[in-house]
Amino acid sequence: MNRPDTVAEVERAFIAYERALVDNDVEAMLEMASLDKLATSAPPHPEIDALMAIWCVPPEARESDPVAMFGMDENFHRGLVRASGNGEMLRVHNEVTERIRIVRRLDFLKPHRTSATYDEHATMLRFIDRGKCGEAAMLLRAHITQSKLEVRKITVSMLTEAREGKLPFVG
Repeated sequence: MNRPDTVAEVERAFIAYERALVDNDVEAMLEMASLDKLATSAPPHPEIDALMAIWCVPPEARESDPVAMFGMDENFHRGLVRASGNGEMLRVHNEVTERIRIVRRLDFLKPHRTSATYDEHATMLRFIDRGKCGEAAMLLRAHITQSKLEVRKITVSMLTEAREGKLPFVG
């Protein structure tokens, strides 16, 4: 293993992670704007109903596979924007989502994040369904912040292990 290349790879990964945080902020702004738009539109909201069928389920019916959860989480956030009916916002959201995909995957490396994600998504959807988009927006902010903190902890830990040579690199 060539240590200088490994360190350079780790540093490039951290720069990519920092860029993903900026993109994550853009994604969050689009989702918040979507909630604002939903707050001014009358039900029904078919996209929200479809998301509720996935996320508002009892614990025994919940998905636990991290790979599946990653895709479901991505579709949840995309669904919030799709529910706004604004095609341009959805297009930009999809582009940003594509760029942060690798970072989003990290959030589901810890099993407790799966349960928390289900609970938070279900609560947000119930707020939206009851016309309480302001409460949903507050929870969305907290949800995104918590996810970013978890991903940061995982990233810093992995980068530290890589710098110390504890993680294998395929050459």
